[in-house]
Amino acid sequence: MILVLGVFKIEVEPMLKEMEVLEKGRLLKRYYQRGVVGRNEVVVSYGFIGKVEAALVTQAFLDRFNIDAVFLTGNAGGLEGVEVGDVVIGDSYVEYDFETALGDEGIIVSGSEDLEDKVIAYSNREIKTGLIASGDAFVTAKEKAEEIKRRTGALCVDMDSAAVAKVCHENEKKFLAIKTIVDICGKETEEEFRKNYERYGFLSNLILLDVLKKCVF
Repeated sequence: MILVLGVFKIEVEPMLKEMEVLEKGRLLKRYYQRGVVGRNEVVVSYGFIGKVEAALVTQAFLDRFNIDAVFLTGNAGGLEGVEVGDVVIGDSYVEYDFETALGDEGIIVSGSEDLEDKVIAYSNREIKTGLIASGDAFVTAKEKAEEIKRRTGALCVDMDSAAVAKVCHENEKKFLAIKTIVDICGKETEEEFRKNYERYGFLSNLILLDVLKKCVF
């Protein structure tokens, strides 16, 4: 079974609308649908902000269902090297705001090459791959964006991918984040987000929906 998560409803809406529904319910007060897309059994949910909520929701679904692979679809803020509308797949993930008193920084968690290869092979859209950096903040300052880029080499930032990746790693589950760039950090970030979110909010999930119709995971 495949778990597909998004922060807000728009980020999983294509799959909610098109799947053959077998079950509806709530887990940790979050709505979910279980059903079939193509020849894949899928459970889809949304409703979390930040790394802590992302982690606890992921773990709850892994405990409840027999999950083989986890996809996180949604949006991200771009760093140097990407543009608004680009689709990014994470080949690795790190927390950019993790640092201990001894100076230890976040551990890089690798994504699933198997999932990555299948999505790229069966998608009709150009996709960029690289590291996604996650933290509990909306990055608007140019200086902060440049610092994250310098320290991590990430293509984009969000508030959830690294947390979900860690949970999946500990549970030995395959994981892949598919994110669409809706703003460029440090360049009128908030205005760009408001302008582009409705336009691109569903795109990553739409891409995954198309892939699931063609391919068995």
